[in-house]
Amino acid sequence: MRHLVDRRTPAAQRGFSLFIVLTMLLLSALLALAGARTALLLESVAGNQREHQRAFEAAEAVLLDAERDIRQLAYADSTETYVACAALPKSPCRKAEDGRVFPDRDTGWVTVYMNDGANSCEQGICYFAAPDSVAAASGSEAYRFWSRNPYASEHASYGQFTGAPHAGNPALRNAKYWIEVIDRKNGKYPLYRITAVATGTRSASTAGGTQVELQMAFDPDPVAARMN
Repeated sequence: MRHLVDRRTPAAQRGFSLFIVLTMLLLSALLALAGARTALLLESVAGNQREHQRAFEAAEAVLLDAERDIRQLAYADSTETYVACAALPKSPCRKAEDGRVFPDRDTGWVTVYMNDGANSCEQGICYFAAPDSVAAASGSEAYRFWSRNPYASEHASYGQFTGAPHAGNPALRNAKYWIEVIDRKNGKYPLYRITAVATGTRSASTAGGTQVELQMAFDPDPVAARMN
């Protein structure tokens, strides 16, 4: 009877076992690396979503803050509510001596604004030539004016003229707005178009940086609007 004998040397067996172990270690390392990259990707996506949500909420708050600016309302610390600026002994609201306030037709505001040029902004109040401002089409001076010089720096900051608190949202610290004053012949008050811009806490130059831009129209004289 013939017997089969394993003639491999112990050294050869150890070499083969080492190869198997190294292969398994390499596969484990690749799996761990893939898992880490997936986790980082998911974290980045979640972070971007949080950033966008913060910036969006901040931009919405800025629109409301600009509306309060127009309506001359300010935050009262004593009651933690918004009250008329005139009811406060000291308020951050716009004053007549500031030059640009929110006007009615009797204040001669068009002449005041036009003296600064047909297209101009100051402390967040902007006035453009009527056709440009109403259409704001590509190629007009009013088209995305808030992203261009010299208008970009002439913004109002969140809470600057209302004293609004930041309410724990870090995106509000750099939030800003511009208010276009749009003339209309049949109204006592002009129409206002508000542009709000808020940026996430990550800078726009870093991965995940996000910026939200929102616009709305505010009509302080809806009766006049129905007559137009």
